[in-house]
Amino acid sequence: MNGRYYLLTITITSAGTENRNLTPYDNIDTALRKFHEAFNVIGGGPKKIVATLLDSNLNEVKHDLWEQPEEEPEPETPVEGE
Repeated sequence: MNGRYYLLTITITSAGTENRNLTPYDNIDTALRKFHEAFNVIGGGPKKIVATLLDSNLNEVKHDLWEQPEEEPEPETPVEGE
C-alpha cells in the first residue's frame, strides 16, 4: 500500500470536553502504530476514545471505539433495626 494515510482521533474527557485530531502519515506502519497509541490513555481519565484510519482515497482501513463502562451503584446495606 502506497500513499498517504489519515488518522482521525476523538477523545471525550471525564470533564466532557472533546479533543479532535486529524493527522496525516506517509506510511502504513507509522499510521497503524499511532492508531494503537490513541488507546494508551485508557484508564487515565477519558470516557470515550474513537480512532479511524483512512487511506489516501478516504476509505476506512481500521476503526475502533472504546467507552468507559458505566459504574453500577453499590447496593445499599440494610441497617439493623429498620
